[in-house]
Amino acid sequence: PSYNHPFSISPPPPALLESLAFTPQTRTITKPDLGLDLLYLKHFVSPACSRALMAYLLSALPWYRVTYMVRGIRINTPRFTTVFGKDSTNTPWDGYKVSPRAIPPILLRLMQKVEQVTDQTYNFTLVNYYASGSDSISYHSDSESFLGPNPCIASLSLGGTRDFHLRHVKYKDNGAPAEKFVLADGDMVVMRGRTQHDWQHAVPKRAKAEGRINITFRKGVVPYATKNYLDYNVGSGPLYRWVNGEMVE
Repeated sequence: PSYNHPFSISPPPPALLESLAFTPQTRTITKPDLGLDLLYLKHFVSPACSRALMAYLLSALPWYRVTYMVRGIRINTPRFTTVFGKDSTNTPWDGYKVSPRAIPPILLRLMQKVEQVTDQTYNFTLVNYYASGSDSISYHSDSESFLGPNPCIASLSLGGTRDFHLRHVKYKDNGAPAEKFVLADGDMVVMRGRTQHDWQHAVPKRAKAEGRINITFRKGVVPYATKNYLDYNVGSGPLYRWVNGEMVE
């Protein structure tokens, strides 16, 4: 279905669809005794089309800067977000308090390719825009029960290079990341197995970083997944659009 978007999302340029190519150089990073199971795919999206893909997503998608309350404290999400998809139950699209949004064709095509590479299925695409090196995401795990046991989450980077840190939950208080590598334009990391239960990951602030889009593919198995992702990636605040090189309300 192509509905529930706040406005009509323009189709991608034919040249972008024609040039969309995948040229991954895959490396496996595992620590079985510590529950770490990663795939690191360099140039999952080829450099020739990754910037055009980022430019299209920036201009075509609706964006939000969500605020929410935690223990009486207002939290301002330090990045722009948006989300598409619906959990795997038979709940009708109009059966939610806030209706889910269908995955746009270009993101659906990316998701299908990620499914082929990872041998998994997904039903959500969460898209983040880090406008500068000041935008970040702190240490966290995507281990919510609404993702099912041992969720597989694929995370694709477009644009500016950022560091990706991981730390084991058992040793999280000793400061330094246990694993650290760079996510460059077109790179993808896939977190599998017990990784979400035993590890936390973060994208810290970075001086002089260019804008970056991150797309994560994941599978929600109950209706609460749909509610949660809409609450924390759309929320009830203003909608932003990318106009003349900046986000505007």
